This record gives sequence, C-alpha cells and structure tokens, in this order.
Amino acid sequence: MIIRFAINSLSFLWYFSILLVIYLGWITADRRYFVPESGVGYWLGIIGGSMMLMLLVYPVRKRKVRWGLLGSTRFWFRLHMIFGVLGPVLVIFHSGYELGSLNSRVAMFSMLIVAISGLVGRYLYRLIHHGLYGEKVHFKDLYYEDDHSEDKCPYPSIVEKTPELAKNLVGYQDSLVVQHTGINRSLFFYLKHRWKLRRLRKAILAKYKPSHDRREFLDRVWSLRSICNLGINEILFSYWHIFHFPLFIMLVFSATFHVFVVHFY
Repeated sequence: MIIRFAINSLSFLWYFSILLVIYLGWITADRRYFVPESGVGYWLGIIGGSMMLMLLVYPVRKRKVRWGLLGSTRFWFRLHMIFGVLGPVLVIFHSGYELGSLNSRVAMFSMLIVAISGLVGRYLYRLIHHGLYGEKVHFKDLYYEDDHSEDKCPYPSIVEKTPELAKNLVGYQDSLVVQHTGINRSLFFYLKHRWKLRRLRKAILAKYKPSHDRREFLDRVWSLRSICNLGINEILFSYWHIFHFPLFIMLVFSATFHVFVVHFY
C-alpha cells in the first residue's frame, strides 16, 4: 500500500511538473525566448522530434527477442513512457506556442492527438497491469475458485431467505468464471454482467443488515465485478492499439514533411 501510494505520488508530481512547465512557457511566449528557426528553439524541435521517433523502438524491441543487446523490453518501455511526454513538450516550446504555416499546423495537431491518445493508452494499461511497470493482471488474481466453492455455501441465510438472489449470483458466476476468455468475449457481454451485478449488490444491501453472510455474498459479487472490469479494459486496450498506431504513422509522415519543407524551401 505504501509503495503504491509513493508511486502514485511520484506520477502526480511528474504530470503536475509537466503541466506547470507548459503553463509557464505559455504565459511567457510573447517574450520570444525560443524561436523555431534558430538557436535553442530550433534544437528543441530536433531533440523533441528525435524522442518521438525513438518511440518506435519499444514496439520493435518487444517483438524482436534477439535484439537483447539494445536493452531490455522494460527499459525501452520506461523510455517510451518518458519520451512520449517530453518529446511533445519540447516541440511545443520549439513552436513558440504559435501554429505557423499549414504543414506546421498539421504536424502540431497530429502530435497533440497522438500525445493525448498515448495518455489514454497509459491509463488503460495501468488498469490491466499491477501498476505501470508491473505484471499483467490475470484472472486468477481476481478470483480464486478454492475460496468461492459452491460446496462451502458461505451465505446460508441469504440462500434460505432469498434463493432467487443466490441463484442469480451462481448464474453470473457460471457465465464469467467458466472458461474465462478475456478479449475473446464481447464488450457488451461484460457491460451487461456488470450492470446485473450492480443491481444484485443493491438488492442485497437493501434487504439485509450487516452480517457475515452479507459480507461473504458481497465479496463474491465484487470478485465477479472485477472480472467484468478486467474484460472491459482488455477489450478497450485492444481497440486503442488499433486506433493509436495509424495515428502515430500519420504523425511520422506529417513531421517528416514539415522538416523537409522547413529545410529545403
């Protein structure tokens, strides 16, 4: 718990610092400390663009196991996260907070769209992993069959008083637990079951006072709801991959065209 709090605090400070730097640059932009054509402003564009180009190394390294000499996958993933933020910030300073010509605008908006998409992907990635740099969350991390055996019947009073609620829970459990297949199921499947589990939880809270049986029942509902959330986030992350890569390719082409026009025309 302490380690997770420390990591979340560092993440908050990181993004707060980035936003503060961007804001300070914006309120001082009229002083023209940086200009795109020369000096520090020019090199900020070169460095920022190079950082974003290096973002391609991580997906390539992840698929090329033999490229171990280039560094571990985890190292390139960390660099991918850092450069994905620093690169756009340096390019913003490079632009002097001005849109400029048409090709500059296309490159700038492409970069901003990719950067926002990257933040969305980062958020979804955290939801299906143990932290940003942790292992992927697996089904067994959320639901232990030994702890939820039907033979144990951990809530006999609920089964006796409202058997229909207990029957509903068993039905949802059979749908979600048996042969759990993650992203091979539909988004609608998980959304539907999460809504049903929410209604079931409300019914239990309304009908029963705090007790051991109610707590056991709600724990099982929560475990099943966690499975739904994992399935939803896995599917959304797979959709994000399909959406993000074409955007990044668009950014590469627009940035390359921008550099070509600036240096040769």
